[in-house]
Amino acid sequence: MRQLFILSIFSTVLLAGCTKNITDFNSDPKKAVVVPASTLFTNGMKALSDNYVNTGGGTAPFRFFAQTWTQNTYTTEARYILSAYNAPDNWWAAMYGAVLNNLTQAKKLFVLSAPDAATLRNDLIITDILQVFAYNLLVTTYGNIPYSQAENDLIPFPKYDDAKTVYADLLTRLDTCIAGLNTGSGAMGNADQIYKGSVAKWKKFAATLKLKMAMLLADTDPTTAGKKAQEAVTTGVFTANTDNALLAYMASPTGNTNPIWQALINSGRHDNCPTNIMVDSMKKWNDPRLSLYFTKDLGGSGVFVGGIPGAGNSYFSLSTFSDAWSSPTRPSDLMDCAEAEFLQAEAIERGFAVGGTAQQHYNSGVTAAIQFWGGSAGDAATYLAQPVIAYSTANGGYKQKIGFQKWIALADRGWDAWTEIRRLGQPNLNVINPPVGASGAIPVRFYYPTTEQSSNPVNWAAAVKAVSGGTSDVVTTKLFWMP
Repeated sequence: MRQLFILSIFSTVLLAGCTKNITDFNSDPKKAVVVPASTLFTNGMKALSDNYVNTGGGTAPFRFFAQTWTQNTYTTEARYILSAYNAPDNWWAAMYGAVLNNLTQAKKLFVLSAPDAATLRNDLIITDILQVFAYNLLVTTYGNIPYSQAENDLIPFPKYDDAKTVYADLLTRLDTCIAGLNTGSGAMGNADQIYKGSVAKWKKFAATLKLKMAMLLADTDPTTAGKKAQEAVTTGVFTANTDNALLAYMASPTGNTNPIWQALINSGRHDNCPTNIMVDSMKKWNDPRLSLYFTKDLGGSGVFVGGIPGAGNSYFSLSTFSDAWSSPTRPSDLMDCAEAEFLQAEAIERGFAVGGTAQQHYNSGVTAAIQFWGGSAGDAATYLAQPVIAYSTANGGYKQKIGFQKWIALADRGWDAWTEIRRLGQPNLNVINPPVGASGAIPVRFYYPTTEQSSNPVNWAAAVKAVSGGTSDVVTTKLFWMP
């Protein structure tokens, strides 16, 4: 009995010891319970940059659509066949998951770290500007998208909002952001890997984004486009390459290097090459960026040679990408001065009161693009002096003149190059350089993710019907902003 009594006491003590603070076993002492807002913001910004410059057909095949690059062996995306690597699913997941979710969570936590109310307000506004940037990528890629319910954790299957309504709200958000930024106060500092917390630079970024989004509406809603473009320029858009929205990458570790270096060099693969139309156009026009963009052919012939879109190309008989382009530390370029200048040149041709002449802004755009890649002002002047390049004598209307030069300038910005082709129709690749074995014309949108069809079927079906007018979710359906 005595032994049983002692055993009972021992068991009681042991049980008490085992059950006290038992929930602690569910906590990982090496994992942060609360992630700092600055970390979430930086993660969202880097995810945006990484996916924006991504070279992979499985997420961002836009360079292949625009024929600034093409594929050598695996040619499905160059032929507009998206089902092989499912880019529409992956681009959607990247923007909503890695970008918007991180930025949304950062907004909730800035209040815990901001040193004062003015800094907190700037932190929230800058985060909102990046969210507008990401939503703009989504709505102009797919059409109707989850928006009003997208950031609500209590709604796992959000409805899709009308694309035109979303776009109008994004412009309104930009207006609110521009008005609310306080350039006399600070922001999040080094958590901001683009402008290091410079509120004045973020105001220029927001105004330039507003100009860009305004011009997207120029063919279908010129009244709004002209009004918003004029407001943006009055606020102050990019005027020099020092304004450019660049995110710097690091030499190591691999996760912090430029994704282009990861794909072209670190992978050891030879999947991509410049296109024949890009190389041949630059050669024909004596473009000083030709050797800044590309090498001469790897076969030793001493010439610049591009690959044929959609065909199986032999990597070692073609040009490849320059050391500058494939550097691990090359910064990503989210938006730049050249783009702002080309947009203003177009705005003037459309009768929008943004100041200057179309020729002045065209020349400034070409010059900024050349200098950004390491060329000189003299190189730009020589290039622009050629009758085939000079604004007053170049062939075609303003869409062709601006569109071709913008296409060359956007060679490292695949989504924008594709979008400008969708918008301006230049270069008209469907006619002058259709890919070998193409499944049709250049896609004008992404179809919705296949995961949405299975996980959110009711809202998915409603979105497909609203965008396409039927039950087929196809890449040929024009979106609200397309003429």
